[in-house]
Amino acid sequence: MKMIGKSVAAIAAGVGMMFTVATAQTIDAVTADQLEAALEAAGLGPEMTEDAATGAPVATGTAGEFQFYVRALSCSGEPMACENLVFFANFDLGRTATAKDYRIVNDFRDGQVFGRAYVLASKNQVGVDYVIELGGGVTEDHLSQNINRWADVITAFVTKFQEGYSGS
Repeated sequence: MKMIGKSVAAIAAGVGMMFTVATAQTIDAVTADQLEAALEAAGLGPEMTEDAATGAPVATGTAGEFQFYVRALSCSGEPMACENLVFFANFDLGRTATAKDYRIVNDFRDGQVFGRAYVLASKNQVGVDYVIELGGGVTEDHLSQNINRWADVITAFVTKFQEGYSGS
């Protein structure tokens, strides 16, 4: 009888956990205020503005010594809430982009799960971006985890670029 009692208790605990997960509140879009609060909670020092053409939220922030931007896309409603967040940071090369810059960017993309690197040859810049999609719903914890990852993406990109040019 003790085995059955323990089994019933284990099943009840499992059902309770499933119920908790099933009832966890999800979000499928964020307002400017929610985006600002999430960036502040991650210690990224946001300054909020809006896109002149669409009114969509735009944030400027800092991750360590690096400045970055967040553009909110796929927005609707009142107040405006947006399903996609594009984080990006661009870095001036101070010179014309070279084949070595493209190789380093490609190496980063090949070895990095999070973040996409690019060369903006017309502006003599390199950069990295990171997209967070909320459509379909995510928990607030999931959104927070992804926002917190952004500083690591920038650091990994800058480190890769510095390593690519060390000893040159």
